[in-house]
Amino acid sequence: MKNINPSEVTLEGIIQSIFLLPNEILEEVLSNFQHLEYPKNYFLLKPGRPCKHLWFMTKGAARYFYTNEQGKEMNTWFSLDTQIITDTTSFVNQEPAQESIQLIEDSEMYSIEYSALKVLLQKHHLFALWYIRLIELHYVTQIEERIADLQFLDAKKRYQKLLDLYPNITNRVSLGNIASYLNITQETLSRLRAGKL
Repeated sequence: MKNINPSEVTLEGIIQSIFLLPNEILEEVLSNFQHLEYPKNYFLLKPGRPCKHLWFMTKGAARYFYTNEQGKEMNTWFSLDTQIITDTTSFVNQEPAQESIQLIEDSEMYSIEYSALKVLLQKHHLFALWYIRLIELHYVTQIEERIADLQFLDAKKRYQKLLDLYPNITNRVSLGNIASYLNITQETLSRLRAGKL
């Protein structure tokens, strides 16, 4: 999905950046979305519940995390500004989520319910193609690339890749959450930021 300037973001722009839909289908799709505003620390999703929504954030930040056996929160992904938010596996299969999704800034977004999306998928072939493209983009970025990064990139390269994706992330996300995402200690992150590694 191409990047969208946050100051110019619209729900229509986000949808059309994934796969172009003709106007009559686009209008019906848009009518099924709800505009929402939530405060910092609000949970969009908690473990054990199916993910019932697909969110298109227009402003804000969210983190995905789970709690390990030692009771430590492990961050697995961040969504900032004009990004899609969902637990892909839980949403697609309507099975209980393994992770939490929590807002880390006051955020604005548009939401569509799974049930409404299913109706649109059955009704419009082009929307089904749009949905396939959406899942490909989101799944590959969030899951496949994440696994590959942890397997093949060292901490310094993982940190640089995160900065390439989100240049201002250190101003918006706590260093503890970033270190957890990179699978390193906060001390190691401090050394990376200081150019000592």
